[in-house]
Amino acid sequence: MSTNAKTLTLRSDLAELSRVKVLVDEVCDQSHASAADSSALHLAVEEIVTNVITYGYPDGPHHTFTVSLEAISGDRVRAIVTDDAPAFNPLARPDVNTTLPLEERPVGGLGVHLVRQLMNVCLYEHRDGRNIFTMERQLNRGSDSTARFAATKLESSATLALSGRLDGLSSPELEQQVLALLTSDIRTLVFDLAALDYVSSAGLRIFILAAKKMKAAGGEARFVAPTSAVRNIFEITGLLTALDVAPPA
Repeated sequence: MSTNAKTLTLRSDLAELSRVKVLVDEVCDQSHASAADSSALHLAVEEIVTNVITYGYPDGPHHTFTVSLEAISGDRVRAIVTDDAPAFNPLARPDVNTTLPLEERPVGGLGVHLVRQLMNVCLYEHRDGRNIFTMERQLNRGSDSTARFAATKLESSATLALSGRLDGLSSPELEQQVLALLTSDIRTLVFDLAALDYVSSAGLRIFILAAKKMKAAGGEARFVAPTSAVRNIFEITGLLTALDVAPPA
């Protein structure tokens, strides 16, 4: 690892994602990464770190592991996540079928697919009792805040206006709001994505869950005005067709 690498030692606690965000921001700023590159790096690192915490250490927050980021060759950023959880190669999982209709889609499972699509290099090795996952992103170079949700309910429909970042930290709050709305008598649930800057697989899981539950109840979920960054995530996961995503105006 280069001496220029920035390394964090993290606890196996999802609250640590806030520290990961700061680290990625620092490296992206120093590398003059474009908004698209920055979003891709945030998402990929968050997905792998979340997997380690959630599945590698399910027994609680008393474990530690490391994530390191560095700019290499002037126009690339490398991230390495190292942990001592049981050996597991996420790249060995079967490819996600992004053409499945909504009814046949699992609610989760999109995280590694997103990493593969957004990174130029993904490598896994198990060495000296540790999982080592390496990712690299080629930079193209060319306002960020915690996600906020505003719900408006009118008779048989409800609209959720999302803004900021929908990630592993903010998605539980949205899930609670969605589940509360699903227990009411609404027939249409609209997700207004015009101010949503970022969505990870944790957020996609909630979108799929809401769409499936609304359809099973004879209603519908609609997704309107996604930003270009969010629309790109919908596209590479096949959700533009699986969900009712409004076309650009």
